[in-house]
Amino acid sequence: MIQSLRRSLRANLLAYSMLMLCSDMAAHSQEIVPPPLPPLPLPGPVERVIDPVEPVVDVVSSPQPALITMGYWIVGSQSSPQDFDESAPVFCPSVTRFEHCVGFRQSNMQELTQSLQPGVPVCILSHGSFVSWEDVLTESQETWKWLGHASPNQPIQMICFSWPSDRPVFSPIVQLDVNRLGRRAERNGFYLASLVQQIPSECPICLIGHSHGTRVVASSFHLLGGGSVNGYLLATGPYPQHRLRAVFAASAMDHKWLNPGQRYGQALRPVECVLNLKNSCDPALLIYPLRHPFSSGALGFTGLTRSDRKKLGPCGNKIHDLDLTEEIGKGHYWPNYFRRPWLARAIRNYLFLGEQTAHP
Repeated sequence: MIQSLRRSLRANLLAYSMLMLCSDMAAHSQEIVPPPLPPLPLPGPVERVIDPVEPVVDVVSSPQPALITMGYWIVGSQSSPQDFDESAPVFCPSVTRFEHCVGFRQSNMQELTQSLQPGVPVCILSHGSFVSWEDVLTESQETWKWLGHASPNQPIQMICFSWPSDRPVFSPIVQLDVNRLGRRAERNGFYLASLVQQIPSECPICLIGHSHGTRVVASSFHLLGGGSVNGYLLATGPYPQHRLRAVFAASAMDHKWLNPGQRYGQALRPVECVLNLKNSCDPALLIYPLRHPFSSGALGFTGLTRSDRKKLGPCGNKIHDLDLTEEIGKGHYWPNYFRRPWLARAIRNYLFLGEQTAHP
């Protein structure tokens, strides 16, 4: 009951916050335009089998020995600088390991990178705003079960990327906090990009972002594609060797920001494909355009428009919209998604895109 009330409060707070949100449009620095990438294969049609909302099946009672053995990781950026006004961003990750028989324990990046199996897909989850550490622990575990149950014969290496998105002190000016968290999500794209660069290149990567977490993902792709954020470029250079895909859920960013010359205009260059889960009844995204005059609608509410696809050209074919309005309705927070087993099966197409994964 307490967990349900907390989630309800978080969803309502986000909806109210978006209503009051002031402009967070920042000036963009001139970006380096890298050469275009060759066309890459796209996934097949999404398996769309609607089934009722039901509890996530407990991985302990499911025959998934490979998944149980691997466990998953939580990589946090809470100790990394969140303001880049005086110095370049430096990633100082904190690493937590979850194992079936042990639970949570502290770890480090060396153990994480050495444990990753080449050829086995890595799924990185980036949560949205107003998510506490307790929520991270709970929702990361439920997501791990959700994805694992959809792929019982294919091991998944999962990492939850946790950025400081909670609001420890409630103030009467809510919109300022949401505005701050939106900018913070963008800045944490540096740290997510750094995490991606430390993963073995033999591992394909699928990044799942929810709400403001899609800004973290889009920002990281933009940087990996040679773009700049807050006037900074990646120190280690763009264009990783990984196969990169993404899933955007309730994306809280302008639908036009992926277009050339826009905020994340380089984001689609290093990416094979993106599944955008749109919901035209999402209350937080419905009022997203009210954050400042002439604002565009949210990508998670409208999907890509015809104008967007025209401007994107061939890159527009990398984005596939999946309309979940009828299934999710007036829901915004992440549990609305991971409680639907059929949706995990649809996402599986983006986790395993033509790979023949080896079992441990």
